[in-house]
Amino acid sequence: MLYLKTHNLAFVHVPKNAGKSVDRALRSSGKLDFDDFARDCGVTAERAEHLMGDNVDDFLGLGPVKPIHLPLAYVESHLPRSWAALRQAHSFTFVRQPRARFFSALLQRLGEYADVQALRADDPRIVLEAQRVCAWLDGRGPFCDMQYIHFARQIDYAALRGARIISAIFPLDRTDLAERWVSEKTGLNLRIAHDHARKEPRKWAKGIQPAARFLGRTLLPDGLRKAIYPLWKNSGVFANASGRYGSVSLGAEVEQFITSYYAGDAILYAEACANAALADKTSAAA
Repeated sequence: MLYLKTHNLAFVHVPKNAGKSVDRALRSSGKLDFDDFARDCGVTAERAEHLMGDNVDDFLGLGPVKPIHLPLAYVESHLPRSWAALRQAHSFTFVRQPRARFFSALLQRLGEYADVQALRADDPRIVLEAQRVCAWLDGRGPFCDMQYIHFARQIDYAALRGARIISAIFPLDRTDLAERWVSEKTGLNLRIAHDHARKEPRKWAKGIQPAARFLGRTLLPDGLRKAIYPLWKNSGVFANASGRYGSVSLGAEVEQFITSYYAGDAILYAEACANAALADKTSAAA
């Protein structure tokens, strides 16, 4: 979690749900506090800040973990001081439609672990990877394995043993409601700029990807490649991918698994959307 002690505000980062955007917003609003996390880990506060967002090979005996992505069960069992701070803080998080999140996580996984970049949503490799991921997830409760953490259930970051832990939960596209809630609870004027959208190459441009990738990796210096990459991804060669997730089937077995495994997430997301609609209605009537 990320903690602003001065405002008693905690953000629990559900993977694939605006974590980087909230991190930037919190850092621009005050100094994040890592003292409790540092004591839990037995390191300095400075080292703890780096650890929180790092990929750690063996974190507190849990194996390869990114500490910012720990589900609540592991915060409670391995980070007692952080857990105590979370329990008494004003805490919030974002949730997302489960299937869309699963699809986005597939694309990220293929990019990180198979070096398959800029896939179109209908690429057959996505279905094969979905089958492998579902086989790994089958029967698992909360987990923190770094290679699969983007597929962790969202409910495991909001509730523990059936009890809701997080104070407020918002749909991913309603950062405005989160900002309002934070202001009401803490007086903090938080501004969350969530503008990240996964891109895919347009169908007509699919053939130029191998050549462009070869050029970038072999002929361009690292600094120049990094500078050009955002311009390349925002060019007319790419389109927003997320709008097509729902139209691409992952196969009957995978689709059924998603519905079953993430049933709690679907309920959580529906609740967050219903609360958002009620807030809009109340605001309009005021």
